[in-house]
Amino acid sequence: MPMSAPDWTAQMQSWHDGGMFVGMHWLWWLFWVFTLLVIGWSFVRLGTERSDERKELHLEEAAEEALRRRFADGEIDEEEYRRRMSVLRETGQGH
Repeated sequence: MPMSAPDWTAQMQSWHDGGMFVGMHWLWWLFWVFTLLVIGWSFVRLGTERSDERKELHLEEAAEEALRRRFADGEIDEEEYRRRMSVLRETGQGH
């Protein structure tokens, strides 16, 4: 037996509590989209920080290697080599 119009509207009102919570599911969608965006941003940020650390380490190693080459080529003496190497290592530990 088909429902009459008043019965159908009464049933719809009971499902949605009179229309008060219609559309609440969109808040859940927004919550999960926001949560996933924050998680994604965190992973990107973490990867960027690690990449910066690797670049910095590579630059420090390159500076030490250049200093070793200058010492090996005789451009600087042992005292100058040790002094500059200690400065490089002191500044490298501060990062």
